[in-house]
Amino acid sequence: MKKAIFYLLACVLLPVAASADEGMWLVSTFRDVIYPQMKKEGLKLKPGEIYNEESPALCNAIVAVDGGMGTGSVISDKGLVITNHHVAYGDIHSLSTPAKNYLEEGFWALEQKDELPLKGKTVTFLRQVRDVTDEAQAIRDSLEKANSLGIFGTRKVYGILERKYGGDTPFEVECASMWKGKKYLLFYYETYKDVRLVGAPPVIIGAFGGEQDNWGWPQHKGDFALYRVYGDAKGRPAAYSENNVPITPRKVLNVSTSGIHDGDYAMVIGFPGRTNRYMSSQAVREKEHVTNPVVIKARRDRLDIMLRHMEADPDVRLMYSDKYFNISNYADYAKWENICLRRYDVIGIRAAEEARLAAWIDADPARRAEYGDLLANLKKGYEARAEAVREKCYYQETWIRPSDVMMTANRLGTLVDRMQRDGIASVQDGDKNFAGVKSNTRRMMKDFDLATDKEVLTRMMESFIDNVPREMWGEQLPQLYDRFKGNVPALVDYAFENTCCTSYEKLCAWFAQPRTAEEILSDPMAAMANSVSSRRFAEKLKQAEETSGIDADKEELRYTHAIYEMRESEGTPQYPDANSTMRLTYGTVGPVSPKDAVHYDSRSTIDGYLEKYNPDDYEFRVDDRMSSLIRSKDWGRWGENGRLYVNFLTNNDITGGNSGSPVLNARGDVIGLAFDGNRESMSGDIYFHPTNFKTVCVDIRFVLWIMDKYAGAGKLIDEMRLVK
Repeated sequence: MKKAIFYLLACVLLPVAASADEGMWLVSTFRDVIYPQMKKEGLKLKPGEIYNEESPALCNAIVAVDGGMGTGSVISDKGLVITNHHVAYGDIHSLSTPAKNYLEEGFWALEQKDELPLKGKTVTFLRQVRDVTDEAQAIRDSLEKANSLGIFGTRKVYGILERKYGGDTPFEVECASMWKGKKYLLFYYETYKDVRLVGAPPVIIGAFGGEQDNWGWPQHKGDFALYRVYGDAKGRPAAYSENNVPITPRKVLNVSTSGIHDGDYAMVIGFPGRTNRYMSSQAVREKEHVTNPVVIKARRDRLDIMLRHMEADPDVRLMYSDKYFNISNYADYAKWENICLRRYDVIGIRAAEEARLAAWIDADPARRAEYGDLLANLKKGYEARAEAVREKCYYQETWIRPSDVMMTANRLGTLVDRMQRDGIASVQDGDKNFAGVKSNTRRMMKDFDLATDKEVLTRMMESFIDNVPREMWGEQLPQLYDRFKGNVPALVDYAFENTCCTSYEKLCAWFAQPRTAEEILSDPMAAMANSVSSRRFAEKLKQAEETSGIDADKEELRYTHAIYEMRESEGTPQYPDANSTMRLTYGTVGPVSPKDAVHYDSRSTIDGYLEKYNPDDYEFRVDDRMSSLIRSKDWGRWGENGRLYVNFLTNNDITGGNSGSPVLNARGDVIGLAFDGNRESMSGDIYFHPTNFKTVCVDIRFVLWIMDKYAGAGKLIDEMRLVK
């Protein structure tokens, strides 16, 4: 078993609250295998101090931010929550204006009255977990017998259970399956909706190194931000109100000031998003050779265009900074994922396990009957659908996502479909049928630059046309393309000049009078959007499946079950894929030697700020205040032997959604925040490399130094429980 295990926390640690058999499918594995290893690594806590439904435990201080987009932890009795700067980036961006640019200047509310409310922001606490596997499987069997399972069968099962158990509890109940239906759990959540921004360093600290350092090491990011959670007078979740008060948490994490060193125990608890560790070799091949190359090229092209416009105009930088950050994060991930998949020969690793699987299947007549055709079907199914999957990926990456103008036009195309389906003669501003188009356009155009969007759409349309067969374009796009003799820039110029989709005001003005479906489709942008239909790509994929007689996705589900059963028969402990439910990963602090003749220490220091400083590079700026503080070497109580440490490495196993998760020492005290992985770990959603996979964390002492010395936010530190 790996040293750093990506393990299901909820239900693993249920001996305090579980009934005799509830959750025992994981409890026994945890008790007999996982927990002894954690103790051997240095853990000083009992299981009930980590997860407990009856008395305060570490899990009570861990929150999912925005339903699992990130993780946070409670660090004060007044509901103060800490997470990553990049988790809060969208909030900071939404509150920023050219006059008050909190991204560039930072934000600190030293009094609660100065904290900024955030519309739609949520933090969620896990309160209970229940194993409902037997009941879920009985429901599924019943639906299958009635031929009513359908393509949304899993969601139907979830819905039945959520309705049954959600009616007699104040909590929100969500069902989730493990190992694609081998086990089912009910999670009881409490979600708070009055969340306010308390503090965030400027982007030159919170995102120092930007895209260039992203997924790299060494890094020097002060990647943290602070929220406060409010409830009603009784501490219950409530909509925003000036009368709300900070919650009194069930559990508050201590914050360690003693520092970290190589070999120290490190544990991360959070809400990781999605992994595919049970992916077959054929599915890995599709990711590496079919979809990732499309994603990398398309997003890199978009980023290059956006960056050029951002560097030319500070207002455009503010408008596009959040979008740029999100796109670049995944573009880099896909690039390094492919590098790692090739370097580690993940296809070969999976193929070797599949050879063992074939022998295991062949050794038993019942297994041969159930899985005898599995591996051949996987190969046939994935090969048959490769072209359809590639074209669908081009559609997603170059057509429907990149351009805000095209997104508005797509909404008009959806509106036309509804008009034709429901027999609506016309729509205009003020009609309920137009309301969605109007509100979405208004929100989107808040951060929109016409020249940037136009250049992005031109490049993406060229890529789409070069890589997607003409028969997939529909009717209107080929007509316009031929009209302009294949000159895409001229076609885009014409569409932009003659569309109502380039501004909120223009859209509303055009719909000031009733418009028929025919009139809407006379708009060239709406015509193109309506021409290229997602249905056509779905149909081509379905045709590939029908021609081969194989549904690769269904075969992949069978493969997961077969691999699970084989490992179970061998007595091999195994963890379920991440699915935004609470997880635990344990390991140690340590260095990395990622490639031949290269070795990196486990900790970076403040010296890196001045070493990387480049006033001509936006991502490596250091302001006068930061520079002065660094040169004065005034580390206060946050330094160690004359040095201030910034970031550090552990061998914990994390993925998207873990951002902001607390990194805890052997006593459960916060020593840092997880915010990144090294580039050599970018295969992690599919394959965990036992030595190269590292989690990049911000040292909590650097966070405290920024708050104390840079921001003068000592009042916030005073709320925390600092321990040595």
